[in-house]
Amino acid sequence: MGKDFTDKRKLLERVIEGKTKLCTSHIKLKDGKIFLLAVFEIEKENHNLRPEIIAEASLSLEYPIVVKVGKARLTIGTKEEFLYRRLAIQSAHRRAKVGATYSKSGKGIKRKLKAVERLGQKERNYVHNRLHVYSRRLIDFCVKHSAGTLILLNQGEKKEIAKEEGFVLRNWSYYDLMTKIEYKAKKAGLELIID
Repeated sequence: MGKDFTDKRKLLERVIEGKTKLCTSHIKLKDGKIFLLAVFEIEKENHNLRPEIIAEASLSLEYPIVVKVGKARLTIGTKEEFLYRRLAIQSAHRRAKVGATYSKSGKGIKRKLKAVERLGQKERNYVHNRLHVYSRRLIDFCVKHSAGTLILLNQGEKKEIAKEEGFVLRNWSYYDLMTKIEYKAKKAGLELIID
């Protein structure tokens, strides 16, 4: 486990105790190290959700998620927070690519492209983290207000807009956000309806 400060050790202890099921997993060898890519079957959380209470969420580019339960309303994320930060990382990535042409040669291409690879990974990590945070806040809001049903409004129209506009398709990780919302809603016991 190494210096693991996450919940992985607890999950493996639960597998040994028989409380959690270990599913099809893989072993990966990389740079002389052995990694166990474990997949766990996580049971549903027990919340007192009422199916008659409906949460209506809308995904957009201006605000990643806007959710409403009755009179309570929550705006999750902003365009500046997500899109502008992502564009800043992309422009730094482009600058690093141009700069790699003029960097010192020798010792291989791997060293020359180190900054390019680091910034590419930084963008992926940033987007992945933001989408997890947004989807978690959405599900927590629904659970807090005991909403048993989550409806994503006007998603058909937004899919068509995303397909037509290359900028939106490239910079707004719409499908990844939908996937994260789906599995977190399933885990929390919410019924998800995509309109």
